[in-house]
Amino acid sequence: MNFMEYFLDTANLDDIKKINDIFPLTGVTTNPSIIAKEKRDFKEIINDIYNIIGKDKIVHAQAVGYTADIIIKEVNLLRDTFGENFYTKIPVTAEGIKAMKILAKDGHKITATGILSSQQIIMAAEAGAEYMAPYINRSDNIGESGIEIVKDAFTILETVKKTDEECLKRYKRIFEPKILGASFKNVRQVHETMLAGSKSVTIAPDVFERLIYHPYTDWSMDTFNSDWEKAYGNKTLLDLL
Repeated sequence: MNFMEYFLDTANLDDIKKINDIFPLTGVTTNPSIIAKEKRDFKEIINDIYNIIGKDKIVHAQAVGYTADIIIKEVNLLRDTFGENFYTKIPVTAEGIKAMKILAKDGHKITATGILSSQQIIMAAEAGAEYMAPYINRSDNIGESGIEIVKDAFTILETVKKTDEECLKRYKRIFEPKILGASFKNVRQVHETMLAGSKSVTIAPDVFERLIYHPYTDWSMDTFNSDWEKAYGNKTLLDLL
């Protein structure tokens, strides 16, 4: 069974508490800038996020080493520290891809980041990343189409699907590569990314709250409430049944 995966892109605990209380979240994503903005201890931030959303949910945070050797050491330490539902984000640089290829063979859970082309998605998937996070709005800002990047990559990934046996042999675990749409500035970008084939999206709090907003929904509810109060006052169905 397929589910849409919604991630919240922030490390702000108040925002996480608010969104998690209302919406169905798969987890939380962060990056070095998001973490640095909180001006707190890194380990405490991640643990606090898990305490809010639950250890059964996924948290993504980024390795900051520049070389494959340092990235690999960081990833090993991160998994030992935060457990099986932690995904390390690794950039799609040459050193990053090298690290992914080595780490994936040991069953590490990897999210490829810094993606601005379809080929970066395909290469990261072949290197063993489970999630590939293309920057939709950043692509649009430089005259390219983030949606087309997702669409093209999804089409290619569908033609090179691995069997469970192949995946287990190559990566020591079974998973389906997922395009994790990122860097959104409006709801339309989120919607079009889903239509292009992305089953996972990570969204900043301000955009997340706008996903379900529509002025006519509010108007309709106000009308219903007004009509009800004229007939029944402040009574609810708890009073009438």
